Amino acid sequence: MQHLVLTVVIIFSISFIFSMFGKGGGEFYIPTMITLLSIPFYTAAGISVFLIFLQSISMVFVYHIKNKLIDWHLAIVLAFIIGTFSFLGGFFSVGISPIYLKILFSIFLLISAYFMIKEKKVIAKKEKWGVWHREFGDISYDINLLYLLPPIALISVVVGMIGISGGGLMVPLLILLGGVPIRVAMGTNTFLILASSSMSVVGHVIHGGIDWKLASILGVTVISGSQIGSRLHSKIGDLQLKFGFVAILIVAAGWMVLKIFV
Repeated sequence: MQHLVLTVVIIFSISFIFSMFGKGGGEFYIPTMITLLSIPFYTAAGISVFLIFLQSISMVFVYHIKNKLIDWHLAIVLAFIIGTFSFLGGFFSVGISPIYLKILFSIFLLISAYFMIKEKKVIAKKEKWGVWHREFGDISYDINLLYLLPPIALISVVVGMIGISGGGLMVPLLILLGGVPIRVAMGTNTFLILASSSMSVVGHVIHGGIDWKLASILGVTVISGSQIGSRLHSKIGDLQLKFGFVAILIVAAGWMVLKIFV
């Protein structure tokens, strides 16, 4: 019982913190459940994707209804590209060592963190070929499609091979290469998490890999944490958002490398 209570506290904290930045935090759910609850990996994975699914629905509701930060046109285009190339990555992953891919992905995360700190990003030139002008609500910006889409497709292949969502790298790509405002990038990413996690949930449900009793308890926990975290997003300054997200990138990179050897 004590382990379950501790698990609830940790899962709530992860959901709360990551939802402030439009992220799922699923990479931390699985080891938390395996370590504290001593459940099989497959069971933990099934519950994890279900938690990410619930968390993403909760985040989309707040980021769209309350904060109005989801660019739906961009989100749908990216969801199609990410879904397609992630599938290809998973399909061709047989025989490729995930260790090298995880190290590569960790390097990408650290590079993204560096450029976000230095504020080195591509500036879109309006009305230039390959630049998509976006306006919704009071927000207006230009996206460098030629710089943005090829790297997203490549990263999607890699994350498909590894078996993760890759949301931690999508946000900095949107900001650094696409020229998307940081809040819009984080808000739009919540839909990308929903799109990817929904398909994962279907797969686990078909194979009966979800412990619904435990999933229900932790599901309420995740929704509570994500509602609070998402609503706090608008109260955080842009500079704090940037450095908070950079910290998450660094921790995620270190965590991914650590899991290779532990």
